Amino acid sequence: EEEFLHASEFGDIPGVKRLLLEYPDLNTDCIDALGRTALRLAVKNEHLEVLELLLDRSSQHHIYEAVLQAISAGHVQIAETILKHRRYLDMWRERRKLGDTDGFFKTAVTAESQFSPDITPLILAAQKNQYEIVQLLLLRGETIQKPHRFSCPCQECRNKMKFDQLRLAKYRLNAYRGLASEAYLSLSSKDPILSAFELAQDLRNLANIAKHFKKEYRELAEQLSEYVVKLLDRIRTQEELEMVLNKTGRSTIEKYEKLARFKLALLYHEKGFVSHPSCQQRLVTLWYHGMGKWDRMNWPLRILLAVCLFLLYPFLLLIYLISPSSKFVKILRYPFVKFVGHTVSFFAFLVLIIASAIESSYGVTKTRTLNITYPNEYTKYSELVNETGTPIFGEDFPLRENFPTVTTILMTFWVIGFMFQECSEVFQNGILDYITSYYNIMDFFLISGYTASFTLRVLYYVYLKGISELLFCDFLLSITITDIKYDAINRFYWDPFDPVNLSEGLFAMANILSFARISYLLPSNESLGPLQISLGRMLSDIVKFLTLFSFVMVAFMVGLHNLFWYYIPAQTNFGDVMATFRTVFWSLFGRGEPGAVRLGEYDNHVTEDIGYIIYGAYNAVSVTVLLNMLIAMMTRSFQTIAEDSDAEWKFSRSILYMEYISDSAVLPVPLNIIAAPKEALSALLCSCCNNSDDDHPEKTENNGITTEAVGVGHVYYL
Repeated sequence: EEEFLHASEFGDIPGVKRLLLEYPDLNTDCIDALGRTALRLAVKNEHLEVLELLLDRSSQHHIYEAVLQAISAGHVQIAETILKHRRYLDMWRERRKLGDTDGFFKTAVTAESQFSPDITPLILAAQKNQYEIVQLLLLRGETIQKPHRFSCPCQECRNKMKFDQLRLAKYRLNAYRGLASEAYLSLSSKDPILSAFELAQDLRNLANIAKHFKKEYRELAEQLSEYVVKLLDRIRTQEELEMVLNKTGRSTIEKYEKLARFKLALLYHEKGFVSHPSCQQRLVTLWYHGMGKWDRMNWPLRILLAVCLFLLYPFLLLIYLISPSSKFVKILRYPFVKFVGHTVSFFAFLVLIIASAIESSYGVTKTRTLNITYPNEYTKYSELVNETGTPIFGEDFPLRENFPTVTTILMTFWVIGFMFQECSEVFQNGILDYITSYYNIMDFFLISGYTASFTLRVLYYVYLKGISELLFCDFLLSITITDIKYDAINRFYWDPFDPVNLSEGLFAMANILSFARISYLLPSNESLGPLQISLGRMLSDIVKFLTLFSFVMVAFMVGLHNLFWYYIPAQTNFGDVMATFRTVFWSLFGRGEPGAVRLGEYDNHVTEDIGYIIYGAYNAVSVTVLLNMLIAMMTRSFQTIAEDSDAEWKFSRSILYMEYISDSAVLPVPLNIIAAPKEALSALLCSCCNNSDDDHPEKTENNGITTEAVGVGHVYYL
């Protein structure tokens, strides 16, 4: 046997033949000191003729082990010889007949086997990207079965879980490694780009669930993204590029829609595909459609064209309102023109906010006072002050508004326009697509804030109309301060939950969201876009930090409150819960006092010393440790974005551009209110006339995967 193994290892064909003839009962499956059979030695050293002699005399499991070894070592000719041999084909047909497609429940025959029992030649060849072997096995009818979803409750998955949990986890990983290989995707899928998108999305979702192999699944997803980019690199003409970007529907049907595949890439966050130069070239061409060679113009020509557009824009809008199908207003449907119009409209709304702030500061309080508005009643009030010697409400006091200002009315129209815009978006894209966007959520709270604020003001105006200010002024001499519940007196005497107070609070928060909404426009600029993305990532870091900091803060707050609760008269910093919260919170920003734990007249130095220790420990933990950790997290996020800032910015810009390249609203806010009834009626009639086939999203089938081809809608990335 030793001589036989030596001859097989070094390719001594005459020696092998002689030993097989002299010793008919020779055990061809004998192993050496390292557990290697003669067949494995022949495969290792690529002795093809020796291999052909041994295949007829070796056992099936050693043949199977040999073909895996040949594929692993990259010996394509050896692997093809074994795969085409009669003994291997008989074994493969027998396994197919028994229904053993994945080999999960198969046990290793020999302990020396270096391959997992569930590893098939196709999976291993796919992982090694051996195109010849993969094609041979695919033509034979072999496939890689896609694993069931992680939480699948079927009987097969339960049986596999009971059999071996670790093997099930590795079986799923090995199968996905084969499915995600370039060789398998290129040879098995008629639409490899779509298959790569869907498989990468499944892997990212699986990485968030199967934490133990999170790194491996993410690497496979990145591998698929790189594979798609390699396919884009092979595009040579504009016609080929448009076919790739416009492909939609089933892979067997030649159906194309405008940038359908590009929208899908945005939906799946395939940043490499979206930021590819070929895709960006097509996107920019569509963005400046109808604008001539805007991207190639010098700045003087751009400024001249912008001024002309600005002067003609109002007249074009007027013509559009009268005749939307007119050729003269075709320019309004150009993506770049729509973007400029909507941007100018939004900045006009911000100007109204600023004007409202100036108006409330310098207009209302100085022009609407009791003396100016009602001089006769002011005379009575002055007589009362002279008789009592006490100015009950001051020498003079401002009155509430009794009618909304022009600025408020204009802002109301803008808010109604924003509301129609968001409702149209929900109708077109669906509520699920709508709530996945941070900016959509921001818009919802923004509109809700303004709507609630203006509603409270309207309720107040209605109430004030029923109860005249003059009525209060007539009775001012005969009632006391405590009897006045809802009048035109100084805010010092207003109820804390007065509708005007609530309205102004909501209005202030909505103003902040309005200016924060400017960040949506920043990706249009190459310099500001990456900063906006970095800011978004830093906000997520702040949320994570606040989660940890809240536990630390609550722990120290409860401890300090329980230490000083008895000393409320002398201890104002930690005497009650709210005072403790304010002291602990503001000390984070350096506003805490070292003597905050002193007890004043109480001679209890033990409690004070313990308070100094706890309060000092809190400042050390929160300021020295946690704040520096937050700074480190934000720095890491900024560096991550900076390393790939070009791809990140192009992806964010593409989302912004696609919002206007698609069939979005032409009229900016608030002019969209005029066309809203007509659009709502048209949408209702179209939905009633559609047949049942159009009611369901089109499905695509690729590589055993069935998914819905949906649009990107109003997707944002923050």
